[in-house]
Amino acid sequence: MNPATSTQQDSGKFGSKPNYLSAMLSISLILFILGIFGFILINTRQLISFYKENLNLIIEISETGTDEEMVSMKSWLTTRDFYKKGSFSLIPKEEAMQMMRKDFGEDFLKLDLPNPFLDIVTFNVKEAYLEKESLGKIKNALLKFSIVQAVYFQDSFLHSLLKNMNKFLLFTFSLTLILLAISIALIFNTLKLALHAHRFIIKNMELVGASWQFISTPFIKRSFFHGIIAGFIALLGLSVIYFWLASNLPELVRNVPMEKLLMLSAIILFTGVFIYVFSTFFVVNRYLKMRVDDLY
Repeated sequence: MNPATSTQQDSGKFGSKPNYLSAMLSISLILFILGIFGFILINTRQLISFYKENLNLIIEISETGTDEEMVSMKSWLTTRDFYKKGSFSLIPKEEAMQMMRKDFGEDFLKLDLPNPFLDIVTFNVKEAYLEKESLGKIKNALLKFSIVQAVYFQDSFLHSLLKNMNKFLLFTFSLTLILLAISIALIFNTLKLALHAHRFIIKNMELVGASWQFISTPFIKRSFFHGIIAGFIALLGLSVIYFWLASNLPELVRNVPMEKLLMLSAIILFTGVFIYVFSTFFVVNRYLKMRVDDLY
């Protein structure tokens, strides 16, 4: 009898056709989720910088200040090394009054109180200068201008932000490791189900004298290519997410080094291939070690 015919008969007799497409898509989804967590990990530094550099420093402007003094102060401020370009914003006290009216309604105006607000200037500083000592020096330098009545910065909020960011980083890293362990187990079981239909073919090849290496090689080759395909499907999904962020939240991805993105892509491909090949090798050898009666 033709071996190929025998193989087909065994496959039809003892199991259904392996669902490799389902396994591949399942593994692609797992790699996609791992890729998202990986992107968060490599982008944590950029996230911290983004939020730190968007903390406002607030300058209260004296009511006796003149336009010339404002121009002088602005000219000095916007040329300092610590100043984040394009962050200078003047909020007149009338605008602050309007904001208060929106918050408290028209009844607020019926009190007929004088405008309690002052003109304020808000600006941001570069991350390197967001230390308490540096902020103190900036505050003292600004207070030398007669137009400046007070300077405020959110030092407690900054400390809380950094503390929570560090917790978030630790949580994300731990969750990634847990997800990786779960992913390996899921991928193994998915491939085990996919190869279940071939268990009798694998055992029959051993019984007719084929070596374990000869038996496992075709399955490993196929799993290698399936792993690459699964990895590329995951990368395609991650690329869609990346370009969406680049269009809608460019600050989050603008400074991510390209070499880190390429490294993450390589890791996803390698992980897909490695886990696919390793799981296939393990499953095939498991069936080879089993007795024929245990296959039923």
